[in-house]
Amino acid sequence: MRKSKVPALAAALALGSFVGISAASADITDDRFEQKTQDYLEQLGIAESDVESIRIVVEKRRNDRGPDIIGANSWVRLNSCGKGYLVIQMTRGAFVKQAYTRGDCSVAGLNNH
Repeated sequence: MRKSKVPALAAALALGSFVGISAASADITDDRFEQKTQDYLEQLGIAESDVESIRIVVEKRRNDRGPDIIGANSWVRLNSCGKGYLVIQMTRGAFVKQAYTRGDCSVAGLNNH
């Protein structure tokens, strides 16, 4: 008796599209990191007009233990900085662990690495 491959193929395609959707939604940056970055920039006294760009990199756990997201780093390019960034490291709950500058960037009260 010959088995039909159509149901197996349909099931594989359905599973693949489901996995693709969930993987895509897992890559979406959580709004809490964006909001905390904005709040922290205000605390530092950095004007919104001085912010050239913000890139938030979400750190994900590499094994199956614990939560999927373990934290995030915000890389902020400021117009007042030459070549360099302000880096804001956050926990998964969006609490700021530390902030520092890189390269030619300097912000009062923060260390440069």
